[in-house]
Parts: sequence; structure tokens; C-alpha cells
Amino acid sequence: MINYLVLPHLRVQGANIYNAAFLMGGPPVLPAWFLAHALGRDVDMADDVLSLAFVLHSLSPLGQYFYGNFNPQLRRGAALTFGPSGTDYSSKNKHALALQPVACAHLEASLVVGVRDLAATEGVSGMVRRRRLAGGIITGLRAPILTDDLEEALRRVGPGYVVRDRQDLLAGVAADQRAATFVEVLGRKPSSAAKTGWLAAACLGYAAITPFEQRAGAREGYDHAFAEPLVGLVQYVPLRRCLEEDAAARTLWRPQWVAPDVFRIWQDPDQS
Repeated sequence: MINYLVLPHLRVQGANIYNAAFLMGGPPVLPAWFLAHALGRDVDMADDVLSLAFVLHSLSPLGQYFYGNFNPQLRRGAALTFGPSGTDYSSKNKHALALQPVACAHLEASLVVGVRDLAATEGVSGMVRRRRLAGGIITGLRAPILTDDLEEALRRVGPGYVVRDRQDLLAGVAADQRAATFVEVLGRKPSSAAKTGWLAAACLGYAAITPFEQRAGAREGYDHAFAEPLVGLVQYVPLRRCLEEDAAARTLWRPQWVAPDVFRIWQDPDQS
């Protein structure tokens, strides 16, 4: 039996929104999946975490706007980054620490986690508070809820925007044209008729670029591989609209190993 664990209104400080070398912003759906998986491991049920709905309530990037352009707040490094001359390569002051490329935001989001045979929510709130979401500190959440009905779980979240997969907008595009089409689709004028408003780019997976092997410093002794992020199209859809259209099942993200070295989360457009 699949139950739905509702983690309502997680308040997160300093979440990472610098998702790739070429991407800033976008909803942290993949980090939310990793959080859900980590909670499953906490109760020895990692293999029973099956799906996730991500509902965004608010997101406030940390930075300033100058002439319409957003400039994120940067941070000093924790240690010197030494260059060939033995000094920090990006600072003229040999005693200064270089600025590190970073972009963060405060956000509030709700997660609906599909879990097999979860019996109770006892202790879940404390486990969530000890974790992070996209590197941000979870400062609070409302009381977790457990139900066996997905639509009821989403209704208990309250107003917000469900993040939906829009891979369909790139269907049939030749491989050498996908990047250009991706940028073109992302820049289109929102259309209520075509239901393509509020599009965004988000990191939805990783592809290994080196073999998996033992490397010094790897967490918990697992095999390690360097990887590149997989970026996809998503859309913010009002939760109320999803419920009115009886599309609750279309909100669920699921994990998939596309290949032994490629992992992603995705939504099946044929879900009903």
C-alpha cells in the first residue's frame, strides 16, 4: 500500500539556486528528492520512497537588482585558493580570501512523498529539521500529515505552485537542436491557451563523466564519479488548477536510472 507523507511548508534559509555553471534559479526538485530519499534511509525504508510532489510557496533570491539585472550575494571562501605564485589566485591581497561563485535564496515549499507502507509520522519532524534542502537550513515546518489519498495530501498543503515536468515541449527535436530549442522554448511569451506559462529550467539529474571508483574523501566509502548536471524544462502550475483538472497523479516525480551512469527524476506524461 502506498501512503503519502505530507511535509507542509518547509521554511529554508540559504538554499542553493546555482544549479549548474550556466544555470541560476529554478525550483530545487532534485534536492527535494534527495531529501526524501535520505529520510527513507533514516527509517531503513529508502527503497520504499517511490515518488515526490514538489509545491513551491515562495522563493526570495538573496542579492540586489541593478538596472534590471539580478546580482547574487557572494561569499568569501573558507580557505585560500592557491595559484601558481602561492597566493590566492583571485585576490590581489595575499591575506584575503577569494569570493566564491554562489547564488542562494530563502524559500518555502511543501513536499508530498509517496512511501510504501509507512505507518506513522512520529519522529519525522525532528528528522527533517536535522536535514538540509539544497544546502539550505530547514528552520521549521508544520506538522507532518499521513494519508493514503494523493488528492487529499495535496489539498492539505494549501495554496502554491506545483512543479511539473515539461519534457513534452522538446519531444521529437533532433539531438543537435535540443539546446537551441530549449532556450527558444524557455524564452517564449507565456500562453494560457497553450498552457506554457511560468516555464523554468531546473536540474533534474546527473550523468557521470568518469568511471565509478574508490576515491579519497568519498562519503561513506561509496564508489565515486564526477558528473555533469542534466537540465530540463519545468513549469509552475497552480495547485488549485491541478486539482480542478483531476491531475493529481501528474504532479509526482519518480526516479529512473536511464543508464548505469545516468540518473534522473521525471514525470510520466501518461500518468493517470
